[in-house]
Amino acid sequence: MAGRKRAARADGDATRARLLEVAGQLFARLGYAGAANKAICEAAGTDLAAINYHFGGRDGLYQAVLFEGYEQLINLQKLKEIHARQDSAENKLSAAIDMIVDRLYDEGGWHGRVFARELVAPSTHLAALVREGVMPRFKLMSDILSEVTGFSAQDPALLRCVLSVIAPMLMMLVVDRDTPTPFRALMTRPADELKSHLKHFALAGLLATKEQASRRGS
Repeated sequence: MAGRKRAARADGDATRARLLEVAGQLFARLGYAGAANKAICEAAGTDLAAINYHFGGRDGLYQAVLFEGYEQLINLQKLKEIHARQDSAENKLSAAIDMIVDRLYDEGGWHGRVFARELVAPSTHLAALVREGVMPRFKLMSDILSEVTGFSAQDPALLRCVLSVIAPMLMMLVVDRDTPTPFRALMTRPADELKSHLKHFALAGLLATKEQASRRGS
């Protein structure tokens, strides 16, 4: 009896994972409106009832896809580990940039594209993603940049610093590498080149902003 229950649970987990993967691919390619439930289930080899059973409906499936895509792009546990290191803030920032850029270069699947679609054409699900997915990561990055600059969490200057550091990587995420844009050439270069530039540019800007604030306060 216990063996049958474990087998059924494993089958259910496999079905859920298959639905999530197929839905991610189709939502990334066709958008939320363009990817029909029937097409998702046919590609996943399941019946239509599986979406309701595993995700509570189409909206639940799409939200699960968004959260999984974002988690694959910026792994929360890895970012927490970087944040908790007994290391300099500069080294923590360097490690965070390494992690994100590595994922951008590895991203040949649907994760980045479905998240980029949501940023460009937000749905009603974006608020939940921001609240439960983006904000915990934003807090960790803000803490690291606060260590670098000395700005408190309440200082508007810290928010500007976070924007300046994160925006270039978000831009790389949104740009479709298959579309002939000027930025596509960046992805043909070694990842270490982009990492080095982003680190140098970010740290120089952060320290210059810190120095400017110090002069104003003196």
